[in-house]
Amino acid sequence: MDPHRSTREDVTKNAISVPLPSEASSEWSGEVKKLRELLDKLAHHPAMAPNLHQTYMTPAADKNKVYFMWDFVGRTLGMLYNEVDPELKGPYKDQKAWQEVKGRILFAKQLILDTKPGMLDKMTEATYPEQKGEHPELGEEILELARRL
Repeated sequence: MDPHRSTREDVTKNAISVPLPSEASSEWSGEVKKLRELLDKLAHHPAMAPNLHQTYMTPAADKNKVYFMWDFVGRTLGMLYNEVDPELKGPYKDQKAWQEVKGRILFAKQLILDTKPGMLDKMTEATYPEQKGEHPELGEEILELARRL
């Protein structure tokens, strides 16, 4: 995929449709499936609408907390695909990457579930001051997916 031509919608579709290796461990596959579902819900949240059809490399039109979590979850999923042995049998480097991914998954869960005045709102405001007080609600579906992480 060319990030200068592919939209965030294209990137999302690609990320959630990568074939899972048949030899993948159930733990690895389970984390991938949960992140895919969350990524798709975040991508199609109304607050992502201004960003979804922009190319991946175009600065986001609306840098809100939904965009931030979409990016974070997508990068975490990419780490699972590219840095972690799906069988979870790899050398130490792979095990270190697995632990980092597990930490990112836990952090994503905490950020999403920590409600007002949540850490995610504060982080978004610190980076993008124009977002102060302008935080979209994530919605029950996203909150439920986060609880399952």
